[in-house]
Amino acid sequence: MHFEDIIMNNVSNPVLIDQVYCPCNQCNAKLPSLVKISKVTIKNIRGTSASPAAVKLSRSSGVPCKDVEIADIDITYTGKEAPNEAVSQCSNVRPRLSGRQNPPTCSVPAV
Repeated sequence: MHFEDIIMNNVSNPVLIDQVYCPCNQCNAKLPSLVKISKVTIKNIRGTSASPAAVKLSRSSGVPCKDVEIADIDITYTGKEAPNEAVSQCSNVRPRLSGRQNPPTCSVPAV
């Protein structure tokens, strides 16, 4: 997957890859997802986020994501809920970083 040169304008969850997504709470939380995600590039994404989580990368503990590159991210939070700044949430991923990272990539654990 390749995402590049995108401008976000007051978008909720502008950068979101959630491998553990479970609609309607009908999933077995004890069984990790077996979907493999790899070779992801997220580059030159800028703009504003309506939600505090500007970047969220949530991967399965059973099949962690591999080959993730994040470069030149500049997203600010425009909402009023706490925290008053954009955050980047990650779990089970170790991305390669380059360029500007605003918010700092993987600064808080994904929930």
